Amino acid sequence: MSRAICFALVCGVAATAHASPRSDPTTGRAVFTGAATPGAPAIELNPAAIGLTAPEDVEFYAAALAVIDRYAVTRDVEDPDTGALSPGRTAKDLEIGPAAVFAFVKNFKDRATLGVQIHSAPAEVFPAGVDDWKYHTAGGGQRRYGATLGASVRLTDELYFGISLALESTYLRIRYARDTALAAGLDPTRGINSPSCGGARCGLENPLATEYYDVDVNTSFSSASDALRPNIGAVYELSKDVFLGVAYHMPPGLAVENVLTGTMKVHQAPRDGGQVLTGRATVYLPQPSSLDVELRARLPSDLDLHVGLRWEDLSRLQAYDVRGYGPQLTEAGIPEWTERPRGFQDPLAIWAGVEQVDTKTSDTFRIGGRAGFETASVSDARTSPLTIAPSSFTADIGVQLRLSPEVTILGTYGFQYFLPVHVTHSEFEPRDQLACEMSGFDYSTPECANVRNGYATATAAGDYDRMQHALRLAIRYEY
Repeated sequence: MSRAICFALVCGVAATAHASPRSDPTTGRAVFTGAATPGAPAIELNPAAIGLTAPEDVEFYAAALAVIDRYAVTRDVEDPDTGALSPGRTAKDLEIGPAAVFAFVKNFKDRATLGVQIHSAPAEVFPAGVDDWKYHTAGGGQRRYGATLGASVRLTDELYFGISLALESTYLRIRYARDTALAAGLDPTRGINSPSCGGARCGLENPLATEYYDVDVNTSFSSASDALRPNIGAVYELSKDVFLGVAYHMPPGLAVENVLTGTMKVHQAPRDGGQVLTGRATVYLPQPSSLDVELRARLPSDLDLHVGLRWEDLSRLQAYDVRGYGPQLTEAGIPEWTERPRGFQDPLAIWAGVEQVDTKTSDTFRIGGRAGFETASVSDARTSPLTIAPSSFTADIGVQLRLSPEVTILGTYGFQYFLPVHVTHSEFEPRDQLACEMSGFDYSTPECANVRNGYATATAAGDYDRMQHALRLAIRYEY
């Protein structure tokens, strides 16, 4: 057993772990998981639920996860003089966020249960490789990795209380382009009407005036204000084989927002010489909390009904607050402060389904399925190639193969279909930069507020399509 534990610890630390500001679609909504469902995934999802394991049971658990996002975007082109929109070209992108989990759960005489987990959640991988999207995203992503210690205590015959504490590091990489002609506004020598782009009028989104940024930052394990993340939960048995689980997941750190530090690399626009500049960077990142609820009830024919919901306060994350500094950046006039908008709002996801009960002596195969709906995480007006999260429908299936009374293999697949979005009135409005300048930079005006909040950039009007696939393949050993 000691070799198995050591192997899991080493592999977990070595893995490149990822996380998203949106919660992991391979737990909670996924079959064989839930806030009132026992097993290793409950260490993070609802630590109280690990107490539902059989008395004096021991579980080793390892899983490989992946979230695959497919995007298709037709971004419009805006006339800087009239604001008229014309359809641009359609571009597609496919991004994969891998992850891994290793866990151990031990039940002590039906009253206390301990769980340990080394984990990484699937990344939010930002779309990349599409030149037409570069002013919104040119790649990167957000991820986290860490370890979690959880415990569940049976307070009464019906009530379980649990808490887990994760020590995590968050990694964030933001790659994007900046239109230096638009930033110069109406300046006669560098602005959009200037002849500084190869002797021709620059206009909007001119490659000769495009500057590229690569910001690579992370939090430190040594900072409790950025690294500690508590989860608390409870499970109550309403009647025989009917359980209600509730869990609250706090954001990482003890402060209002996390402080990520690292590097900034800037590739200057061709008209400015095309030099590569380096400096330091700090990003202030407010991360969301979330609430999971599940009702699990026994049905005839050895089936369990699962009804769940998840709420997230994603509205905390309105933008990445990016600060760049250093002699090279200052000398070149690189902005010290930039807001990179996300514009999230709070989503609510609900789902329901049935699955066969696992009795260890049941049939070799065990199956289950769920269907659900999730409200939009971002409004149509704030949708961009970086943030595509309209209302969606979900469908999940799961299959368990029992190789022996002790060993099982579990596979789950989830599909999320996001409703198409047609954006005609985008908050991303480049002409706000010009209007703000003409107002004398009066920040009480809506145009200057958009400049301050990072929305006075290339338009995000257009058509958006997205589909997501979530997969988990796990092996569990119980004795």
